[in-house]
Amino acid sequence: MVKIGYARVSAKLYRNEVQLSELQRQGCDRVWSDTTADGDDGANSLETFLADVSAGDVVVVSRLSAVADSIAELLNLIEMLRKKGAAFRSIAEPWANTEGERAEVVLDILGGVIDYELGLADLESRAVEDRPKSIGLSKGRPKKLSETDRAEALSLLSMGKTAAEIGRLLGVSRSTISRLKTMPTETG
Repeated sequence: MVKIGYARVSAKLYRNEVQLSELQRQGCDRVWSDTTADGDDGANSLETFLADVSAGDVVVVSRLSAVADSIAELLNLIEMLRKKGAAFRSIAEPWANTEGERAEVVLDILGGVIDYELGLADLESRAVEDRPKSIGLSKGRPKKLSETDRAEALSLLSMGKTAAEIGRLLGVSRSTISRLKTMPTETG
């Protein structure tokens, strides 16, 4: 088993000396240092790092936020390591350890957190969509005819009056009355 330390920092804001010293204190056999620039996702350097990882290795990081900007990105990294037969461990977050039998539990937890975040995002988007309805507004244009006028127009249509005659009587266009013929009746 080879311990490989992985330190990643943003070029603009941080320096990696603290991470490197933590990884050396953990007894890492090799330490990778990765610096990402603004707007750079670091994919090329991550691929180079992953090419150095072999089955049975343990990748050690100082903290999760140093290697992933989101839970999904972290899960992706752990999955890539798992496919290579390597384990993952975080110094600051001891629960994030995929060595031995813990791997499936950690992956299930991270997958659950992602599902939870997606559920929250879905709830938030639905709340935004439903907000007009909750304060009494409807989506789209206001209706030209009240329910009473609609019922009257349908009654007159069934008696044989033309759409143009009913439109003049109710103050709407002939096409508005004609559309009533094809609209399903609302029950409620």
